[in-house]
Amino acid sequence: MTMAKIVSVAVLCISSCSALMGQRTKEEVAAEKRITDTLHQMYEAEKRKDLNFVLSHLADDFAEVAGNGGVYHRADIEAEWSNVVLHDYKLSDCAFKLMTRDSAYLSCRMEVDAAYKGQPFPGRIRVTTVWTRHGGEWSIKFEQGTTIAEPSKIN
Repeated sequence: MTMAKIVSVAVLCISSCSALMGQRTKEEVAAEKRITDTLHQMYEAEKRKDLNFVLSHLADDFAEVAGNGGVYHRADIEAEWSNVVLHDYKLSDCAFKLMTRDSAYLSCRMEVDAAYKGQPFPGRIRVTTVWTRHGGEWSIKFEQGTTIAEPSKIN
């Protein structure tokens, strides 16, 4: 076995062992940071009503399955933009997975202070986004929001 083959096998073993032990690659850490930062920027843009910024980070064929079961696309986001008011949000309990070099998902618990047509949004949601990268830029291809039922007030 040549030295190059030995080194190649060793690198493969080390990277496989790291993945099996739960260690993340630099690429995955960088992708998670970029995507998480972009998602926060998108919510901040929504708070200040910057539709162009939000749309610039949605894939052309973006789709969303909302907590009410409805399926929405970019055109729906644009049409209903003026009816949505996001006052504040908080993301927590996030799970990230780089599925391929150019696709990933991020799922977070989200608490929101928001309204649609003057009616309050559900306060707690599990929001999952699927991201794809084209030309070095990440965009949301798919989103699903699942309402988290409020805990019972009955003891």
